[in-house]
Amino acid sequence: MGKKVIDPYIRTQAVALYNNGKISMSMDEVAKQLNISKCCVFNTIKKHSETDEYVEKKRSGRPKKLGERDQRYLKRLVKGENRLSVSKITRDLNQSILEPISSRTVFNYLKKLGYEYKVKLKKQWLSSKDREQRVAWCKKYAHFSKHDWRNVIFSDESTFYVLERKNQVKIWRTDEERLHPDCIQQVNTGRGEKLGIWGGISGRGTTETRIFNENMNGSVYCEVLSNELKRSMNKFQDKAKLIFQQDLAPWHTSHIVTTK
Repeated sequence: MGKKVIDPYIRTQAVALYNNGKISMSMDEVAKQLNISKCCVFNTIKKHSETDEYVEKKRSGRPKKLGERDQRYLKRLVKGENRLSVSKITRDLNQSILEPISSRTVFNYLKKLGYEYKVKLKKQWLSSKDREQRVAWCKKYAHFSKHDWRNVIFSDESTFYVLERKNQVKIWRTDEERLHPDCIQQVNTGRGEKLGIWGGISGRGTTETRIFNENMNGSVYCEVLSNELKRSMNKFQDKAKLIFQQDLAPWHTSHIVTTK
C-alpha cells in the first residue's frame, strides 16, 4: 500500500512549527497539532533539511508493460482477422516482446489507444471500379453551386430482404476506422421474402414511390420512368432545368431503357 500524499501547505507548517526558535514544538506535538503521523513529520523535516524543499517529487509509479515502440507495434497488429479477438492479438504480440502480458493488459492498452469493440457496419459491397466511378462523379460535379444541386433529382431503388440468418460481427477499431474495409460487413442477399422500393428526392420536393415485389430489370424500370417519374416531374415548375440522376445499375443502362 502506497504512502499517503501530504499537502505541501501541511509540510510547510510542520517545518515552521518544529523550527520556530524558542517556541518550537517537538515532533510529537507537531504531529498532534497537524493531525498527521510522527513519521510523516520526521520525513518532512529531514527532506527539507536536505533539499530545502517542501513539495514531494513526482513518483514514477508502476512501470509500463509496453513501451512506446511496443504500443506502435500493437496498433499495427490490429488489422484484418486480428480485429476479431484480443486473444489472437495477445498471442501475436507476445511473440515479439521479452515479457509476455495478459489479454486483459492488451484490452486495457487498446482502450487507451482509442480502440473500441464495435459491431461491424453493414454496407453493400462495392468493387474497386465502383469506387473509382463514384470518385470521378464527385470530381466532375464539384463546381456545382447550391442552386445547381436544387435542380437535380437523385433517384435510386433498394430491395429489402428478410434474411434467414441475422448475425453481428464485433471487431476492434478506432472511430477513424469506422468505414475501413476491415471494419465493414459486406451484406449479401439470401433466401426469404423481399420488397423493393424506388424513389427520388430533389430541392424541389420528392417523387412518387414505386413499390415492387419482382426483380428490377429494364422493363420494370421503363414503367417507373414512364409513370412515377413522369407524374412527379409534371408537379415541378420550370422542368427544363431539371437534371435526372441515376447510378450505373445494369437496368438503368439497358438497351430497352436507352432506346425507348
